[in-house]
Amino acid sequence: MVSLSNVQFGMTNDEVKTLQSALIHAGFDIPAGATGQFGPQTKSAYADWQKSIGFTGSDANGFPGCTSLTKLGARAGFDVDCRNHGSIAKSFVQYTTNSGIASNEETARTFALEACEKTGAPKELVTGVSNGANLLTLINRESSFIANAVNQKDMNATGPRQVDGARLNCSRGYAQVIPGTFAEHHQAGTANRIYDPVANIAASINYIWSRYGDISRVQQANPNLPPHPY
Repeated sequence: MVSLSNVQFGMTNDEVKTLQSALIHAGFDIPAGATGQFGPQTKSAYADWQKSIGFTGSDANGFPGCTSLTKLGARAGFDVDCRNHGSIAKSFVQYTTNSGIASNEETARTFALEACEKTGAPKELVTGVSNGANLLTLINRESSFIANAVNQKDMNATGPRQVDGARLNCSRGYAQVIPGTFAEHHQAGTANRIYDPVANIAASINYIWSRYGDISRVQQANPNLPPHPY
């Protein structure tokens, strides 16, 4: 079994090794071999695989998605799980706020690094990837490093009020995730509380992987580009 959430760019694990072996056996070159580390060589080989099954343009970006990974699994003989194993029901999301968390970059950095550890994401998501995109830029733009931030004015601000006084579907926390996104992309081993800094950032990381493939493609995380909703 290969889980989509475990074969993302920057990860190192046995499931990545399975993916690499499948690519190599299908005729796609990874010079370093099946190392278990999903780096640029694997990304390039996976992009070639996507093109071979008819993907074009930005769809052939080298970042695994459910459709392309399932087709590779069918060819190589492994099953694919496209779910995030930490997903929870939206009704399980809790809305109590934090106390005593400083609103500054260094505090956010500590939580972001822990979220990377929980999700298996590389630390470069915090320090900056090839084009400078990083989680701290995203968090600053989304919440100004305020862990209890909540947006009660945008289109998501609907539904009954919760214990934090905000409406159900409001964007909340460091990375301003909405409850549905938090629940769907919740990371196993983190709190069900949407304001929890590590849980909030971890859900954002999983969402970015699912939607964009890599943080390098998220404009809101790129300090060299103007802010843009993600």
